[in-house]
Amino acid sequence: MPPRPTSPLLLLALSAVLAGCAQPQLTPPCLTPSCPTPPVSGNETEPNDNAAAANALAIDRPLKGRIAGQPRDMDLFKFDAEAGARLKLTVISVGADPQSTLDPYVEVLLPDGFTVLEHDDDSGAELDSELRFNVVTAGTYFVAVTSFRIHDDERAADDRATNTYQLALARR
Repeated sequence: MPPRPTSPLLLLALSAVLAGCAQPQLTPPCLTPSCPTPPVSGNETEPNDNAAAANALAIDRPLKGRIAGQPRDMDLFKFDAEAGARLKLTVISVGADPQSTLDPYVEVLLPDGFTVLEHDDDSGAELDSELRFNVVTAGTYFVAVTSFRIHDDERAADDRATNTYQLALARR
């Protein structure tokens, strides 16, 4: 019997733990209006499929991304949050790019890198994803964006160049 493929989310969780061990947090988490916004570019940067390479995500600074380039691509982002923050995360595909072929799937992982705080396939308009959540514990959270086709079937591939999306984090 051939070995079962390793889940990309399991690999993500393991890389988050390893990154946390190797790189202690140097600054306290901050999501209040008085805190400086970390510099964030307008596009996700590859590779960003593990905790050490996760792209920074900031409130009210949307990023454009693409699930492509490898058969089971996953884009990973991170943001610092303080306890009590009330946040909304959206992943828009067709609404941001009418030519997009992506059915996005998104998860927010707690600072431990294992526990899924929230996940969504299509609570937004059309196939888009939207999560509303409250931060209970201060720390660095991770956001994993992938294709629902990949998430739903461990043997599936989805690396079309037209798998574009826009990711946004906002206060609510």
